[in-house]
Amino acid sequence: MNESHSTLVAANEKQLAADERWALTLRVASSKGFAKAAQLRELLLYLVRRSLTAPEGEITEQEIGCQVLGRRQDYDTQTDNIVRVQIRHLRQKLEEYFAAEGRNEPQVLTVPKGSRVPRFEVRSEPEEKTANPQPAAAAAIVEAAPIQPVSTRIQRAVQIALPVLVLMIAAFLMGRVSVHQDPGAQSPAAAGSNSPLWGRLFTPGELTTLVIADSSFALLQDTLRSALTLDEYTRGGLRKLIEAEPDERLKAVLRDMSTRQHTSLADATISSRLRVIGKQLGGRVTVRYSRHMGVRDFAAGNFIIIGSKRGVPWVELFEQDLNFRLRHIGPDWRFGFANLNPQPGESASYSTMVPPNTPTESYATVGFVPNTSHTGDVLLLDGLMMEATEAAGEFCMGGGLNKLLSEKLHVKPGERLPYFEVLLKIRVVSGAPHNVEVMAWRRPSIP
Repeated sequence: MNESHSTLVAANEKQLAADERWALTLRVASSKGFAKAAQLRELLLYLVRRSLTAPEGEITEQEIGCQVLGRRQDYDTQTDNIVRVQIRHLRQKLEEYFAAEGRNEPQVLTVPKGSRVPRFEVRSEPEEKTANPQPAAAAAIVEAAPIQPVSTRIQRAVQIALPVLVLMIAAFLMGRVSVHQDPGAQSPAAAGSNSPLWGRLFTPGELTTLVIADSSFALLQDTLRSALTLDEYTRGGLRKLIEAEPDERLKAVLRDMSTRQHTSLADATISSRLRVIGKQLGGRVTVRYSRHMGVRDFAAGNFIIIGSKRGVPWVELFEQDLNFRLRHIGPDWRFGFANLNPQPGESASYSTMVPPNTPTESYATVGFVPNTSHTGDVLLLDGLMMEATEAAGEFCMGGGLNKLLSEKLHVKPGERLPYFEVLLKIRVVSGAPHNVEVMAWRRPSIP
């Protein structure tokens, strides 16, 4: 029996973490050869995870096309050979990796011709390993550090990157913990599952995609002081910026950062809890990294986008329906929400304030709009800070959203949920959202 992608993501994580074959797969997927081959990377991870966690089940062409390559459930594998083509490309990539970057690996990973099941084979005479293998660019940077002074821009990159890396590690651990929690312990996470919002987004048997932020993309924009558009994101605009960097040492750091796939602690926490709600309501839930999405993906199904367009540029697809939009609003590289049509008592813009010796005040928006073809729904959880994004998720999963729907948007029980957006003010104390206040709301005119 075919398993859904969401089941595969959650299955046997502890077993996988201790499996050398999965560790090898992750090294291959993060290699330079797969850096610009997002679909092949996702295909590799899917096939290996599938074969390791459910070795008794056949991996069909139809399954791969639907779960990995975005095909519809009823697509014709006889006329559409996308799976066969991509697996052939995957074989070539694997051969290239083990012939060059992975020549010292003790095992070789292949997908034999005529098969869709990965095979792991021990090298008969593995080449000698170095004590501490490093990517060439990283090694050059380490060796050069004692000789040349570090530039101010590199210092800024390191200052920005270090706390983000700490959060990335925490996000990974949070995700691992959430998978292994006892179901009884998870029930509070789904306390808001009775909201009419979830009834729209999680439909029994239907797919809902959680899109998590590309934190590396946001970090690189901050380092380069550039705000890239969705078009630039999909057409290699970041790579062009990096290559135009005159400082060769910084360029090497940025190139390495651009190949990393990281998300935030807020995304890990929210997506974990949303999976619980989706499962309770009988939905099929998958989690996808922003970098692995395409424009056509948003034309079918329901979506929950976690993070601002700084890390999830796909938010730009839905901005035409929003009144509160993320903008660069200050000379000090400050971002905030522009209020396109301020109502009495509202400001024209809202941005994070950090007064000395007081809790931070930040903002987030929650938007509920149709997908690009108006055949499904999209929930946007957009915060100026990680803590603000987390607060937006808490607002929806707790009782705050239900109260807003009833008291402000006047949604009656049983009534079809209208599209809406809401602006939230969040107090952040000791790195956690402490208090959430509804500042403004709208019901956009969407058919």
